[in-house]
Amino acid sequence: MASDNVTKLDIDEALKRVRPVIGPTPLSHSPTLSEELDVDVYLKWDNKLRTGAFKERGAINFLAQLSAEEKARGVCAASAGNHAMALSYHASKASVPCVIVMPTTAPLVKVQYTEHTGAEVVLSGATFDEALTTAKQITKDRNLSFVSAFDDPKIIAGQGTCALEIFDQLSDIDAIAVPVGGGGYISGIAIAAKALNPKVFVLGAQSLWATEAQERRLLQPGVHQRLRAPSIADGIAVKKRGELTSKLMSQHVDKFIQLSEQELAHGVIQFLEYEKALVEGAGAAGLAALYRRPLPKHCKRVVVVVSGGNIDINVLSRLIQGDMAARGRLVRLLVSVSDRPGSLYTVTGIIAQCGANVLEVHHDRSFSQGPGMVGIMFLIEVRDSAHKESIVSTLKSEGVPAYEF
Repeated sequence: MASDNVTKLDIDEALKRVRPVIGPTPLSHSPTLSEELDVDVYLKWDNKLRTGAFKERGAINFLAQLSAEEKARGVCAASAGNHAMALSYHASKASVPCVIVMPTTAPLVKVQYTEHTGAEVVLSGATFDEALTTAKQITKDRNLSFVSAFDDPKIIAGQGTCALEIFDQLSDIDAIAVPVGGGGYISGIAIAAKALNPKVFVLGAQSLWATEAQERRLLQPGVHQRLRAPSIADGIAVKKRGELTSKLMSQHVDKFIQLSEQELAHGVIQFLEYEKALVEGAGAAGLAALYRRPLPKHCKRVVVVVSGGNIDINVLSRLIQGDMAARGRLVRLLVSVSDRPGSLYTVTGIIAQCGANVLEVHHDRSFSQGPGMVGIMFLIEVRDSAHKESIVSTLKSEGVPAYEF
């Protein structure tokens, strides 16, 4: 395998190493999403692998090609999570010592799993780039084999085995939508897909958070953006693409879509509602991209690659509440009532009669509308905007001033 290229033959050889360790992941048709998006949607469930993400493919292919001496010394990698879990798990199975450097912002579930599989976990830096610097220093100091998360021919070839499975499971496809972080996954998939069908349209789904970070990195080198909120799609929140993957993507990927945090969150919720499936932000990127209607008109059958399902439960809870609020299912009401026993009981009784569910209650006497009055904030779950208006109207008709805020 040339150090500056990856071919279909490399991916075929990678499949011979990957297949004895893991079987093909499922591919299924989604009638609901097909109707919603007006294209025939198939889902490739790489989140069903043992560690919950596609990264196992590349890790297996890399480890299988180490010499006996290299295996004895061990490996080292930097990762925000999925690469860490995949490498740690399969290194343990192959009795290869493994050191994983993770940023301090990595999801707790991924840190815990990586430790559980036996790797030495080092938390360093607030970003992937900072963790990468530490990992490379550890690699040098301990004479380990560095395992890139994406910018390595062996990793790329391993990831490309996903496309071989897709075409074996469903040969007649027009397009493939793939999440893009560092670019290893989509590079391998695109190389294999284009070799099997040069007309297949390869769509890359990126995080706008990451592309903006990449631009800032170029414009303000060395300046850290520590106060910026982390992306919900940590699996593709890469601030610097690989050199090899950049070249391969320019050759084989037809189009890129940059997705906002809101769009990625919507993708996660759509998987929950329509497919009853738990998918992380990065894993939902391919589906989120389709809602932009980015495909050429001739693309009627598309495979959405679901790259991972490792999402922090706290993040998921926030996404669900945010989606409910965006769709008018959650509402905050402020009411002003007399500050005496029974007032809260009266208001909650009216809300209950309207068929709404009270999630939170907060009293505020400091900023009430007058002496002897108390402001009460309610977070309420409603069916829709019409239901909300009915509640507000009912409260006012009962002499309780109510305002949405």
